[in-house]
Amino acid sequence: MSRRFVAIAAVSLLFSGVVAGVGASPAAAAAGAPVELRTAGKPCMREAPGPYLSPDLLNAARAVVLQARYPGETTVAEVESDFEVWDVADDQNRQQWRRGANEETGDLYVQLEDDAKQLHGVTYAWRVRVLDGEEVSPWSETCYFTLDRVGGDAPAVASEQYPAGSFNRGGIGVPGTFTLTAATDDVVAYEYRFSASEISGDAEWKTADAPSVGAPVTVTFTPVAANYHGLNVYAVDRAGNRSELAGYDFWVRDTRPTVFSADYPELWGESTCCANLDFNVGVAGEFQFNGTDDVEKLAWRIDQGGPSGTADVNDDGDAVVRIAPTRAGVQTLYVRGVTAGGTAYPERSYRFLVDDGPLVTGDVDRDVVIGSTASFRAAPRVAGVTAYVYWLFYRSDDGEPRKVTVPAKADGTADIAWPVSDIDQQGLYVQSRTADGTLSVARRINSGVNGAEPSVTRTGGGEPGSVATFVARTAMTNVADYTVQFNGDAATKRTLTPAADGSATFEFTPTKTGYQYLHIWATNTAGIRTDTGSASWNVANGPKVTSTDFPVTGAGRVAAGTFTFTPRLPVATSYQYEINFGAVGTLPAQADGSATLTWTPPASGSYTMDVRSYNGSASSQLTTYRFRVAPADVRITSVSPSSVLTGAVRTITLQGTNLHPKDVLQVTPAGGTPLTATVTSATGTTLTADVDLTGAPAGTASVTLQPYGAEQPVVSVPSAFTVSPPPSLQATKRPTISGTVAVGGVVKVAPGTWTPVATGYRYQWAANGVAIKGATGTALTVPPAAVGKRLTVTVTATRTGHPSGTAASAATAAVAKGKAPKATQKPKFTGTPKAGRKLTAAVGTWSPKVDAYRYEWRLNGKLVKGATARTLKLKAAWRNKRITVTVITKKAGYADGRATSASVKVR
Repeated sequence: MSRRFVAIAAVSLLFSGVVAGVGASPAAAAAGAPVELRTAGKPCMREAPGPYLSPDLLNAARAVVLQARYPGETTVAEVESDFEVWDVADDQNRQQWRRGANEETGDLYVQLEDDAKQLHGVTYAWRVRVLDGEEVSPWSETCYFTLDRVGGDAPAVASEQYPAGSFNRGGIGVPGTFTLTAATDDVVAYEYRFSASEISGDAEWKTADAPSVGAPVTVTFTPVAANYHGLNVYAVDRAGNRSELAGYDFWVRDTRPTVFSADYPELWGESTCCANLDFNVGVAGEFQFNGTDDVEKLAWRIDQGGPSGTADVNDDGDAVVRIAPTRAGVQTLYVRGVTAGGTAYPERSYRFLVDDGPLVTGDVDRDVVIGSTASFRAAPRVAGVTAYVYWLFYRSDDGEPRKVTVPAKADGTADIAWPVSDIDQQGLYVQSRTADGTLSVARRINSGVNGAEPSVTRTGGGEPGSVATFVARTAMTNVADYTVQFNGDAATKRTLTPAADGSATFEFTPTKTGYQYLHIWATNTAGIRTDTGSASWNVANGPKVTSTDFPVTGAGRVAAGTFTFTPRLPVATSYQYEINFGAVGTLPAQADGSATLTWTPPASGSYTMDVRSYNGSASSQLTTYRFRVAPADVRITSVSPSSVLTGAVRTITLQGTNLHPKDVLQVTPAGGTPLTATVTSATGTTLTADVDLTGAPAGTASVTLQPYGAEQPVVSVPSAFTVSPPPSLQATKRPTISGTVAVGGVVKVAPGTWTPVATGYRYQWAANGVAIKGATGTALTVPPAAVGKRLTVTVTATRTGHPSGTAASAATAAVAKGKAPKATQKPKFTGTPKAGRKLTAAVGTWSPKVDAYRYEWRLNGKLVKGATARTLKLKAAWRNKRITVTVITKKAGYADGRATSASVKVR
């Protein structure tokens, strides 16, 4: 068999620098050398720097994989591949990686798993040959690769249209460009994702390739929603590493008007609940539109061919419109603002219900007892109602309902009654119908069913042979009979005739001990049956044995514990007991007939205790109580909290198994003296204890638990928790401002949330960053000086023993002017309205109080030029004309108020 090997004189020469090729420069491989070289699955790059690789992204082993194939033949089973890897800047120090080779395929393979030998930023060369006994193949060609493990700092983001942190820029449908600039020069792409607070769900990540390595990229984004938006960006380098995440926040101006109506409330989701029944088809309701301050008018329309129109706005872009819907049912109002230049902003949709369904009274929102009749009265809310259609709905029925038509009376009303015969009935729907067949909105009436299952009381019957007396009652009327059955035994089934009050009294004598139960139901004269009622009890006369120290489940400890004996006989004077069939013990009963036995188990194992109670010579049945004793497998799985403040008594909680109230717990602070804790509770899986950490040093503390009982090893947790100094308060949610941001309006602050929880707060309000003197409360009445400025509030949170913390709210919108003062009493004249005489304007009364007045006099509605004083001398030419005065108020920070007097005729 031929071999393409180059023989050498001695095996030892394989490891010498000359023969191994140390110092050799890269060259083409000789014939017979390994071929099909691949670096991390990529073809061999024969020039530096080769491919850029990030091991963390390559495979599960997070390692660079080198591969080749040897084309020759071998006969020796112990074939090795000899990979040589070196830093191109230091080719004297080469790594040698020996691995086996696949004899059948000739595949050569190695994973470079030692991170200490594969350094970030280094360019490596590698080659490979095959060793077969004392023979060696030629070296392969040399391949190169460069390691890049770090993605670098976050890229920078900039936008002219939507600057970072900006408020009310652009708008829905207004595109913006965002320039993404890498912090390093090896970036080839950017991954980015836009998000908006008005859009639920995660947006998809997109990729933008850089036009050249390290170059910035500009992406375009057109908002489809308003308010807060976010942009997250990663820069991706040549090795595929992601940079740190860049977060970019901006706000999109909401140019859609807001809509509010108390007359036709907005519907949310798929709900059609809670319409205002004072309004109906053709009844005009008030809608308040609040547009942006740059709109000239607001255009509105109702879908499906409903009414439409436009409304002029006030200086703030607001309007109040009265709209009379032309049809019933759910419909949508669309409103958009239009600027003076004709720009139409996006529409705001407002979904509401026009409810023309009937008014229904009677057994509404109440449970009707099965077997009775539910009664309702329907009254029309539209004209011309001739009938009503109703149908029942059921808890589990999803079939087609059976609809019933009831004619209306002369007054338009109708009475509806349905017998309650099915517990599944839940209520009904009612529609009114006019002569032309038009149906109203369906009114849902919830009217549940009380199943009236009989209730049962018992006296006696706790021991075999004693009579149990039962009294059964049901809320259903006209009861014809009760049916009762005991313990599922058909032989005990009987029918009972009720007394005059509808109750039934019956007896049962248990003949054996143990669990007893009964089922009972009632049937009325119409054959309608109630739900089935039940009752259960236990029959026994052996004493009851209980023990928390030696429970019937789990195991008791090898330590003293107690058992409590409670009699089931009418009187108990003593008890006899034996454990594991040993000596019989006698225990006298206490005054209440009970007895307590204290016992220490001699060893681990399973135990059986038999107990009888005695009343003189009469004995009870034998009660057998089985339990197990064993050293408890006590474990501590966790200690909380992980950090405990020094300086006082603190509570710690251990989670684990078999934790006992009598366990002894010690806490040892770092470098300190062990402190014995006080166990306050233990439930098996949780142990709570108080430990006094006054003066305890900061650092890691250990806990040691000595379990209660014999043969219990100590359980320790070396680094259980950290004793920490009190932390300063930090805001987990910044303060927020709510209220009316206008002069005279009241704004309030919610202090946010803090960790640790704050116990007190201090406040300071500011306008455009300047503190408002004396504004230190939770609420602020906006002063006139704040007009046009943005309000903020700084909250200082305090907690005893902790450094205080501060946090500032976001700025509000600019403070608007207060609403114009209104005349609570209109202006009027004093003086005689006669030519040559003077009239004096009385300004009336205003709320709020104003700073100054000015006057406009009109004659037959036309302004009298120059007449701006409070008084006006009447001219002869004005005879028989009517004169009025308009008083205009001035108040700092408020819009001007206006009010006009009644007119008088000049004589």
